[in-house]
Amino acid sequence: MTAPILIAVDGGGTGSRYAMRRGADHSEAAAGPANVSSDFDGALANLRSGLEKLGLSSGEMQDARICMGLAGVLDEADAARVLHALSLPYLRILDDRAIALRGAFSRSGAGCVAGVGTGSYLGILAGGKARFAGGWGLALGDEASGAWIGREALRAALFASEGAESSALTEHLLTTPPSGLIRLAADAAPHRLGQFAPEVVAFAQQGDPIAVAILKAGATYLETGLCRLGWKESVPLVLTGGLGPVYADYLPAKMQATLQKPEGSALDGAFLYAAEIA
Repeated sequence: MTAPILIAVDGGGTGSRYAMRRGADHSEAAAGPANVSSDFDGALANLRSGLEKLGLSSGEMQDARICMGLAGVLDEADAARVLHALSLPYLRILDDRAIALRGAFSRSGAGCVAGVGTGSYLGILAGGKARFAGGWGLALGDEASGAWIGREALRAALFASEGAESSALTEHLLTTPPSGLIRLAADAAPHRLGQFAPEVVAFAQQGDPIAVAILKAGATYLETGLCRLGWKESVPLVLTGGLGPVYADYLPAKMQATLQKPEGSALDGAFLYAAEIA
């Protein structure tokens, strides 16, 4: 019997990754962003390009079991729109949080994730069911994220310019005058604000009180949200994303004690979902 073709897709806001398995055969590819809320047509073009790079024939693609975890999939309507556009018979569309969470616990099947990059989200996998908090974007959330860190740092700098507490961080930021910071923030996409996050982290590592306060506030959000989802001391916790590990030292000791490395990647999670497609 021929081994089934499984395809996993991790479609993020800055790029997308593709992987194919057929027995012992394995191939990978990459393409551009795949956020179906911010740029649907662009995301579809990149998804088609990434799938083509896997080198399968049209017939093989029609037979493949495919799971895509995509940024910007907010509800069933978003998923249905992608399904209709791609018109592949064995395709499952999820949001990118779902495949990251399942991949993080690909062997044990249970635990919590705090995913912190430019944006942020929290998730828990228990009893085969996933639940999430956050991930709503900077306008309404993304607390603790890189974009949030950058915005909080600029806010602290503006306060310092008015006579509030200052520090080396705010003095560094105020080498740009307040008017310049305001103009920057008014037009900045989350990715641009997130570019300030490494500076904040670096100042925090040097003991800067304002930088430390920002990261402590982010850690408090993570702790509160995870506990609301159902984290407890018997539940393993994984910090993912470019900034997730930064918060390890700022979480309470009881959470630090349950920290572990992810068991697998988001693509691993997508493969698990793909294998379940009948």
